[in-house]
Amino acid sequence: MKKDYQILLELFMLKEAAYSAENMGKTFLAETDPEPVDCIRGREGADVVLVCEHAGRAIPKRLGSLGLMPEHLDRHIAWDIGALAVSERIAANLGADLIKQRYSRLVYDCNRPFEASDATPEVSEDVTIPGNRNLSPEERMIRKRTIFDPYDAALTAILDERPKRAAFAIHSFTPVYLGKHRPWHLGLLSRTDPDTADIIAATMQRRDNRMLVGKNVPYMIEEDSDWFIPRHAEPRGLAHCLIEIRNDLIDTKVGQNIWADHLTAAFKDVLEKRK
Repeated sequence: MKKDYQILLELFMLKEAAYSAENMGKTFLAETDPEPVDCIRGREGADVVLVCEHAGRAIPKRLGSLGLMPEHLDRHIAWDIGALAVSERIAANLGADLIKQRYSRLVYDCNRPFEASDATPEVSEDVTIPGNRNLSPEERMIRKRTIFDPYDAALTAILDERPKRAAFAIHSFTPVYLGKHRPWHLGLLSRTDPDTADIIAATMQRRDNRMLVGKNVPYMIEEDSDWFIPRHAEPRGLAHCLIEIRNDLIDTKVGQNIWADHLTAAFKDVLEKRK
C-alpha cells in the first residue's frame, strides 16, 4: 500500500499539472484544428444515445503526426475503422442522439480514465508512438482538458437533459491482433446488464444465423480501463452495451449499411423487451 505522504505528493502533482494544463490548454489546438466533439441531435425526446469515442483520427497540428508514418494512421491503432459510418446510420434510423469524438485515440483515448496508461499510449499493438513517449503530467493533462473534457461534458449534458432508456457505444476491432486471429463477427461487452447483450445477440443471429457473436470479447469492461459504461451507463441504470464489430466487415459502405441495419433492429428489440 502507498504511504500517506506518497498519496499526498501524487495529489499535489496532479493539482499542479491541472493548473498548468488549464493555462497551456487554451493554445493547444490551432484555429484550424477541428473541435474535439460533434453532437448530432436526434428527434425531439430521443430516448437512445449513441457514442463513438474512436470516430476520428485527427491529430492537433502542434503534435505533427506523433512521429508515425501515414500508413500507421490508417490502421485500427489510430481509430475504429467503419464505426462512425455505422453509428451515423443507426442514429438516423432510430432518431437517436449521437456523440462522436474527432481526434485519434492515440492523442487521447476518450474511453479511458485519465489514470490509465493507455489513455495516451506509448505503444499500440506492435507500434511505438514517439509523440507519446515520456509525457509529463502537464502534457497528459493538457490533452485530457482539450480532447476528453469537452467530449465528456457533451455526453453528460445529453444524458442528463432528460431521462434516456438506452445507451450504446459503437466500436470496431481488428480481425488479427499481435498475430492472433479473432474469429467473431461481433462482440458484445457488458458487465452489469447481460440481458441487453442477450437480446442483441438473439436478434443478430436471427437475422443471420451464420453470425458468430461473442460475449465480452475481444475485450472486457474493467473499472480501471473503461469510461463510458462504468462512469455513464451503469450509474444511470440505462440498458446498455459496448458494441465491437470486426472492422473488415464494415470497411465499405455496403458493409456499414448492412451492420447498421442489423444493429438498428437489435436496439429496437432492446427497447421493446426492456420496457
